[in-house]
Amino acid sequence: FAKYFSEYLGRETFELDLDGKNIDDAKKWLSSMDVVFAKPSKGAEGKGVTRLIIGDVENTIQYCLENKLGTIEESIVQHPEMDTLYPDAINTIRLITFIENNEVKILGATLRIGNGGYVDNAGSGGIFASIDINSGKLDSVAFDKTGKKLEKHPITNQTIEGFQIPFWSQVIDLCKKASLKVADVRTVGWDVAISEKGRPILIEGNDRWSRAVWQLPKQKGL
Repeated sequence: FAKYFSEYLGRETFELDLDGKNIDDAKKWLSSMDVVFAKPSKGAEGKGVTRLIIGDVENTIQYCLENKLGTIEESIVQHPEMDTLYPDAINTIRLITFIENNEVKILGATLRIGNGGYVDNAGSGGIFASIDINSGKLDSVAFDKTGKKLEKHPITNQTIEGFQIPFWSQVIDLCKKASLKVADVRTVGWDVAISEKGRPILIEGNDRWSRAVWQLPKQKGL
C-alpha cells in the first residue's frame, strides 16, 4: 500500500524484515528520524502500534524485531485545528467511497478522535462522530465503541458537534483520486489525516471498513 499510494502518504515508510535481513538499511533509514511509529505488519484496530523516540538506533531495531513490528513510519504532525480536538493522536477521517459506473461516490464519513492514547481507533479507546459530507462539519455528538454519547471530548473539553474539519474539499479530491488507482476494489474506507501544512494525506485504505463507526453516530441504519 505504502509503495503504490506513495504520492498521497506525505511521510516516509520502511518495511523491516523480521528475519533481520535488511538491518543495515534500517539503520540508515532510522538515523535521520527523531520519532517513528512502528506497527505489526498484520493487525487491526490500531493494536500494537507503538510510538518510538529514536535514541540508540540498534536498540530501536532490536525492539521492533522482538515485538514483530515490521512496518515503521515517519511520525505525522497534524494541523493545529485538529489538535484542538485531541493533540496526542492523529485524528483521522474515515471517508467511504463507492465506485459505480466508473464514477466515485461518497457514501459517508466519520471522524475518529483519540482519547487517552496515541491512536484514534475505537477498538483502542478512541471516540468518533459523524461528518456532513457536503460541508465537512461534524453533525453529531461523539460515541465510544459501547455507544456512550459524548457532547464534549472527555480530555480536551472541546465541543464535538459543529466542529469544522479544515481543507474538506481537498480531502474529498484525495479520496476520489486514490479510489481510481485500484478501481476493482469498488468500496474503500480511506483514513485521512490533515498535516500541519494543510495537506490531506492517506494513512491507509480499508476494504473492510467499519459499518458500526459509520452508522452509530447517525443513529440509524445506512
